[in-house]
Amino acid sequence: GQTSSGKTFTMNGSGADPGIIPLAVRDIFDTAAEAADRVFLIRVSYMEIYNEEINDLLTLGSEKLPIHESLERGVYVSGLREEIVNNAEQVLQLLELGEANRHFGETNMNVRSSRSHTIFRMVIESSAKHQTNSGDAIRVSILNLVDLAGSERIPKTGADGVRLKEGKHINKSLMILGNVINKLSENGKQRGHIPYRDSKLTRILQSALGGNAKTSIICTAAPEEIHIEETRGTLQFASRAKCVSNCAQVNEILTDAALLKRQKLEIEELRKKLQGSHSEDLEQLILKQRNDMHKSELERDRLAMELEEERRLRETLEHRLAKQKMSQNHNNTDISVEQFADSSQLDVLKTPDSKRTPDGFVASRSHYLKDAEFCPIPENLGSVADEDLWMQLNKGCITDLDMLEMTSDFKCPPSPEDTTA
Repeated sequence: GQTSSGKTFTMNGSGADPGIIPLAVRDIFDTAAEAADRVFLIRVSYMEIYNEEINDLLTLGSEKLPIHESLERGVYVSGLREEIVNNAEQVLQLLELGEANRHFGETNMNVRSSRSHTIFRMVIESSAKHQTNSGDAIRVSILNLVDLAGSERIPKTGADGVRLKEGKHINKSLMILGNVINKLSENGKQRGHIPYRDSKLTRILQSALGGNAKTSIICTAAPEEIHIEETRGTLQFASRAKCVSNCAQVNEILTDAALLKRQKLEIEELRKKLQGSHSEDLEQLILKQRNDMHKSELERDRLAMELEEERRLRETLEHRLAKQKMSQNHNNTDISVEQFADSSQLDVLKTPDSKRTPDGFVASRSHYLKDAEFCPIPENLGSVADEDLWMQLNKGCITDLDMLEMTSDFKCPPSPEDTTA
């Protein structure tokens, strides 16, 4: 809501008419008192966001506090003071202390205008007094009670100097809060990036706006007609915020012993389920898997046997080829030896001169000779060999003796008949 529309009074109230924060505090302690089977531990803190800087309202002169994030704690303010409280009166006293340290200022529209956003936080932890089936789990809840500064229009508030700077930061953070609400109200596919980090207010309230939380928003409006534009903007913001849906779940922190005990219980429940109606289905599934494994093993053995048989056939074929090659090489060697012997004999037949002696002469029949007596034998002829002698010298090989020629010394003279003719 806009400035001076009653936001701070709605949250704090007065002694006679308490606001939401005092009522919530008393209700929490009343509920804790009624839960006799659980033990509660409650811590409170109070902070403000002034000009985009975080101040601890329970500590005087505190430094500006940073924001951190971890897996265990989520988004938290480092160095923020937390007080353990046992009753509602202690909480209200701390609330009064924080209100005294809060920034207020005077404007044309409000004498005591809030110049910052405040967050009053209660951390509630509870555990069972006696051990139960769920173990020693600790339930943790966080209650954020936020009082926002009002949106301002500079011409109406007449702010200048410090008040003008404060108004700019207030309007900027409220605008970012509106953008976050707009994104959260869209459908999941069209949502896109949510600008939580653009403002420290939305960063601290990230889990409350779009996380594991139940969130309630109170919008205030001024009844004057002059503020009709601001009222319309407030109602539009409220209509968009109604479209945001969160899903709250119980937060539990388990000790090691509690975690081990819970896991044992879950295992026992699973065993019971296995022994129940699902056991037959599981047995059939196991049997099917075993059959598939057996088929796979048989197929593997068959393939192994085929490979072994193929290997044996290949070795046999290679052995036969090697043996055939050796036999072929041996036959080629015998043929070469025989050819060499034949060629030697042919050389002997072709060159009979290599076998004759200096005094040896082989006579042959000649068609030039009619009668042998007309051919006188020269006196210097040492010996005359006939065909029988030729066969003996040449190992029985017969050749054409007519092709042998005599030298000029041993040629017979022509017969008288040839001369007369």
